[in-house]
Amino acid sequence: MTGPTAPPEAAPGTGPAAAAEDGLPSFAPAARLEQELGCPFDPDTGMSLARGVRADDREAEPTEAYEAAWAAGLHARLVPAEEGGSLTSFESLLALVRAASRRDAAVSVGLGSTLLATLPVWIWGEEAQRRRVAELALGRAWGTAGISEEAAGSDLLATGTRAVPVDGGYLLNGEKWLVGNGRRSSFATVLAASEPSFGLFLLDFEDPAVTGVRRLAKVPTHGLRGHDLSGFALSGCRVGEEAVIGRRGRGIEMVSGMLQFTRTLVGGSALGSADTALRIALRHARGRILYGAPATHLAPVRGLLARGFADLLVAECTALAAARGLDVARQRMPLWSAVAKYVVPQFAVDSVAACGEVLSARAYLREGAGAGAFQKIVRDLAITPVFEGTQLVQLDTVRAQLASAARRRSPARAELPLPLLFGFGEEPASPSLRAQRPALTHGGADEVTGCLDEAVDALHEEPRLAALAHTLRTVRDQVRAEFAALGTDRGAPAYEAARRHCLVHAGACCLHTWLQRRRALGPLAADPAWLSVALRRVLERLGRPAGADLEAEDRLVRHLTELDDDDRALSLIPLRLAPQHREAGPVRTKERP
Repeated sequence: MTGPTAPPEAAPGTGPAAAAEDGLPSFAPAARLEQELGCPFDPDTGMSLARGVRADDREAEPTEAYEAAWAAGLHARLVPAEEGGSLTSFESLLALVRAASRRDAAVSVGLGSTLLATLPVWIWGEEAQRRRVAELALGRAWGTAGISEEAAGSDLLATGTRAVPVDGGYLLNGEKWLVGNGRRSSFATVLAASEPSFGLFLLDFEDPAVTGVRRLAKVPTHGLRGHDLSGFALSGCRVGEEAVIGRRGRGIEMVSGMLQFTRTLVGGSALGSADTALRIALRHARGRILYGAPATHLAPVRGLLARGFADLLVAECTALAAARGLDVARQRMPLWSAVAKYVVPQFAVDSVAACGEVLSARAYLREGAGAGAFQKIVRDLAITPVFEGTQLVQLDTVRAQLASAARRRSPARAELPLPLLFGFGEEPASPSLRAQRPALTHGGADEVTGCLDEAVDALHEEPRLAALAHTLRTVRDQVRAEFAALGTDRGAPAYEAARRHCLVHAGACCLHTWLQRRRALGPLAADPAWLSVALRRVLERLGRPAGADLEAEDRLVRHLTELDDDDRALSLIPLRLAPQHREAGPVRTKERP
C-alpha cells in the first residue's frame, strides 16, 4: 500500500495562521491544520460535524474525514522525522490530535491505533523494521497493536497468544480482540508468550508469506461507531526471526513503555471533544432567549459554562504538561502519563456534562444545535477513560509508583527546571525515541507536585490564589504521609490516596502554567480568573471546597464568548481557527458585566 506523503510545511510564522504561531512554534502545525480542515460547523468541509453524524448513524467509516486528514498530512505525523515523517515533538502531536478530535474523534482514534502499533518499532525496532513500517505508515496504511485479548483484559501476564520457536522463526497462535484497526490494518505488533518470556512481533499483513491470519468481525459499540474496533486470529502464522522486535522476553516491558505515549495522547481526543461540546453549548445559550434575554444572562447558565470551561482548562494544563514531559522529561512518564490518563478524560467528561445541562432537552435532539452532534460527542468521549487502561488501572500504576518513591531511603532530587517543563509553545529539543527509551519507574522525583512550595511563595501578591494553592499543598503533604505509612498496601486507602495525588498534580499543573507562561500565552492565560475557578474545581473534588468565585466565573464566560467571536480555540493557547461557520450568522450578544 503506497501513497503520497505529507506536503511540505510552511515555515513557522508564515501563512494564514501566522498570528497564532508567533512565539509558539510547537502549535504552528495545529494552527495550519485548523486552517486546512476548515470549520467543523460548516457542513461542506470534509471533517464536518454533520458528515460525522451521518456516518455515525450508519455505523460506517467516516471516509471523507479520513481523506481530509490524509490530505492534510496527519498520517506523516505518526512517523518520526528521522524515519522520513514529520513527528518532531509530542507537544505538537497532542495539539494536532485535539484539532482532529474537534471534528470527529473516530479519526484521531484510528490514527492513534496506528501510532500505538508503530511506537515499539520506532523505539526498539531494527533498521529494516523501521524502514518498512515508515513506508507503510507514510503510504496511509493502518496499523494495529495486537495486545488485548477477550479473556485477559488488562492483565498482560494472562496473554494467551503463543509464539512457538521453529526452524528459522516462530509459529504464532492466538486471538487478539477489541483492537483498533483490526480488520483494515496492513501491519501489526503482536504481544505473545514465548521463550524466555513474552515477546513483541511485527506482522506485515501485506507480505504474501504471512498466512494463517483471519480477521474478526467489527464489534458494535455505542460510541466511535465509525472506528474499526475488531480483531484478528492467528493459526499457525509463521514469521521469521526478523519479526522479533527488540530483545526477546521484553514484550511486557515494551508494551508498558509505549503506553506512556498513547495514554498521554488520548488526552488530545478528550480535549477536542470537550472543546466542540462547549462551543455548541455556548452558541446555544447565547442565541436562546429566555425571560426576555439571552440564556447567558441567567446566573445558573453562566455558572455551568464557567465551570465547564474551567474543567476543560484543568484538563488542558495537565495534558500539555504530560505531552511536554514526553519531550523533555521522559524519565518521569511512568508516573505522569498515568496521572494524565486518569485526570484528562475525567475532567473532559465532566465539562461535557455541564454542557449537557446548558443544552437541556436540546442535548437529546438529533438535529439543531451543532448538527445534532452533541450526543455523538458524549458517546465518543465516554470511551476515553477506558482506552489504554481503565481509571482503576491508572490508579494502580500511580499507587505503585508513589509507593516505590516512599520506600526510598532519601528523597530523590528534582532535576527539571519548571520553565522548561511548562514552556508550552517553545519548540523543545526532544530526544529521538531510540535515544531516550521509556523507563519503568519515575525515579522518585516529581517536579510537578514537588514544586508546589515555590508556587505558593510566588503568589504573595495574589492572596486569594495563594490560599487555594496552600490548601492544595496541604493535601499533597497528607498524601505523602499516607503513602509513607501504607507502603505496598493495595487496599482502598491506597487507591484513594492515588486519586487525590492525581488531583493535586492537576491543580499544580494549573498553578505552574499560570506562573510560568501567562504572559506568553495571551489575555485569558494572564487573567487570574481562570486559575481561581480551575483550582476551586480541583479542591471541590478533593473534598476541600473553597466556595464559588462569582466574579471570576463571569470573567471566564466573557473570555469564552470573546474567543468564539474572534474565531479562536477555547483554550489557553491563542490558536486561531478557520473562519467559523454560524448557521444563523455570527452571534454578537453583549454580555452582562
